[in-house]
Order: sequence, then structure tokens, then C-alpha cells
Amino acid sequence: MSFSEGPLQDNQRSEPRLPHYETVYVEIIGNCAMESEQIEPEVAASETIDVSANGLQVRFPKPLQVGTILQLCIVRERTGDKFELASEVKWQRRLPGTAGWLVGFRLFESDDTSIVDWKLAVAAMLGQEHDDHVTG
Repeated sequence: MSFSEGPLQDNQRSEPRLPHYETVYVEIIGNCAMESEQIEPEVAASETIDVSANGLQVRFPKPLQVGTILQLCIVRERTGDKFELASEVKWQRRLPGTAGWLVGFRLFESDDTSIVDWKLAVAAMLGQEHDDHVTG
């Protein structure tokens, strides 16, 4: 596995992206997700940059292993809704001038997740204007 960086302008999503800020918690178990000797689970809080039905772009404080499967919890501040999701780290790139990273997560179907509710929420967000959407 590598800490490879994805192309800067590579949009591989098949559905529309919604520029949108939400709090996201990433559960990192063991040292498979990061170059670390850490064995204990860690939960790192971060923020989405944009969302879609099947993926997220997240500003993250440290690099993650591309290809790693991680559990995410997205908390909508506006509604208090929580979405427990399974994801794969698809790409990442360093954010210029910061210590952070921009990470692309692909969401996938899994029985014990909120993926159906997440997709319904994204569909509703696409059909409405909200103050927490980022506008150009």
C-alpha cells in the first residue's frame, strides 16, 4: 500500500458533487491506515468539503493509506442526524500551505451502515438551498 496522491483535478464521480460542510469522524483502527506504530483505535474529527451519494472530499489533518477501508460518522449540525458509513480511501493530496490533506472517500453499501439514509439526505440537499452549502 502507498500514500499516493491523486490527480488534482480528477473527477471520477458518476453523480453530482454538492459543496457542503459537515463534521465527519474517521475511525482509524491499528496502523494499517497510517504510517504509525499505533495499535489503539483513534477517532479523528474533520470536515467535509463536498459530498455526493457515493463519496466525500474531506479536509484531514494527516495522510491516510490509499485503499484502506474505514468507518465514518457524519454528523449534520443543522439537523443532528448521524450517518454511520463504510468507506475506502481512494486518493489524497497535500493541501498547499497547510499541514493538512484533502482525502477522497468512496462510500459503499454495507448492511450495518446508514448508506440508504445518507443517499436520501444527499438527494434532499441537492433539491434544496441551505446556508451550509458552499456557494461560488
